[in-house]
Amino acid sequence: MPVSKRLIVLAFTLIGSIGISAAVELVPKSFRSGSLAAIAAAREGKPFMLHLWSINCSSCRGEMDVLAKLVREHPKFDLVLIAADAPGDAAEAQALLAEKGLGEVECWVFGEADAQRLRYEIDSGWHGELPRSYFYDPAQNRIALSGVLKETQLEAWIAAAGR
Repeated sequence: MPVSKRLIVLAFTLIGSIGISAAVELVPKSFRSGSLAAIAAAREGKPFMLHLWSINCSSCRGEMDVLAKLVREHPKFDLVLIAADAPGDAAEAQALLAEKGLGEVECWVFGEADAQRLRYEIDSGWHGELPRSYFYDPAQNRIALSGVLKETQLEAWIAAAGR
């Protein structure tokens, strides 16, 4: 066997023996005008939760631990995260999500400088308070909640959604 193939085999053997996961972290997508419609269209007929947060929101960071736990415990729980931060903060948002165990969840970061316009497109009644969550049912009806959610609230929604 050539040396290069032996090194590849050795590398995979070592990775397997030390338990490194082959999971792929998702790079945040750029949330722009029209992105919400695309997110909802991709989930037509399925319940999902849209959660807005920020790298500068301490309440958001604490809530991520609960979200990560629920994602692990409920593999069908469809969670979409949107960081309401500046476009240049995508790398920091990705690092925080990875640290919190949410690196494999679909994530977006505001991709336009006019954050107010994006907030208005998401919800004309939303003034930017974080964290902010939207619970979508299969018919695309949604309930909006501001503030930190309790784990019991999330568990109840997951159970009702059949997730």
